[in-house]
Amino acid sequence: MNHSAWINPRTKREKDTKPLFQTEVWECVSDDCPCWMRKGLTFEEQPKCPLCGSPMTPGVRMLPRVSDKEPR
Repeated sequence: MNHSAWINPRTKREKDTKPLFQTEVWECVSDDCPCWMRKGLTFEEQPKCPLCGSPMTPGVRMLPRVSDKEPR
């Protein structure tokens, strides 16, 4: 069965049209772990990776806003 028939074509179009903003994030230091999280949505000053427990370092990614309270 071809599963691509179940993909909503509007979803990709909407995703491509949202503006992206430079967003501060925490990134896992482990090369084997892809985990990252937005700095504005964390409660800890220096979080540990929720997937592997490694330390996390500050970084920046281009992401859409998830809240009007995020810095512009």
